[in-house]
Amino acid sequence: MDETQLRSHLQCPVCTFLTHNAKFFACKNGHQICEHCYDKVNSDSKKCPQGRCQYYSPPTRERVIENMISEAFMKINCQNAGRGCHVEHIREALILHEVECQYRLVPCPEADCQRLVVFSHLHDHQLRDDGEHSGRPVPHTEEEEHSFKIALSNEDIADVMDSFYVNKGWIVGGFCFYRIIMKKTNCWYTWVTIQAGPNKAAEWKYTVKVENKVSGVSTEMTGHVAPVDWTVKKVMESGCYLTLTSAVIERLIELNPGNYEHMLPLVYTVKKIGN
Repeated sequence: MDETQLRSHLQCPVCTFLTHNAKFFACKNGHQICEHCYDKVNSDSKKCPQGRCQYYSPPTRERVIENMISEAFMKINCQNAGRGCHVEHIREALILHEVECQYRLVPCPEADCQRLVVFSHLHDHQLRDDGEHSGRPVPHTEEEEHSFKIALSNEDIADVMDSFYVNKGWIVGGFCFYRIIMKKTNCWYTWVTIQAGPNKAAEWKYTVKVENKVSGVSTEMTGHVAPVDWTVKKVMESGCYLTLTSAVIERLIELNPGNYEHMLPLVYTVKKIGN
């Protein structure tokens, strides 16, 4: 049996993809279907598209098919084929591609959103002006150092409720970086995320400094930039963030002559590791 014949037996008969890392299911009459096509089947009826047969609940796994695909030395489809990726390669090369695939699902960088979005659609997703997102495009001007101030009231500092601040993005070296800030109970967390995968993120580091120039009180940390693929939970597990307690915030804030009582000044610097 040549590669073409083998592929015809293993591929999903609905989408015709031979998808890497995909689960395969079978209806009660043994018709196979990949998990992506199965998920698209009407959720109420869940009828097999090949013969209108029924599926067991949960559906029967076709593990023989899955194992043959994982062991076969032949070109297979990227696991994101159902979302538009046309890349085909042998398994080892495909694993490298999928880490940075433009069609992979990534969590929205906004800490209070975290919705899974196709990587290539992330820009449009963040342009939504819905309270969770800024609704504004990232400036195209390059700036290695990014400075801004958060307006805080006494209630903001004393409140133990969770708070999230809309991300700000900036460009360095052709990549978009986001500063993330969130408050959980009486602790504040901030870090930097790159709109790229783990391989590119590993090439960058960031420094965040908080300084009250009047009192001279300051704190800073340097850490690895998080890839956009990381959820908030993953970032918290990595430890690559600056933590500020409300007590420390009170020492770092500056008086604000505007509507809010205080301003918290932050400066982020992003550099390539080795520079």
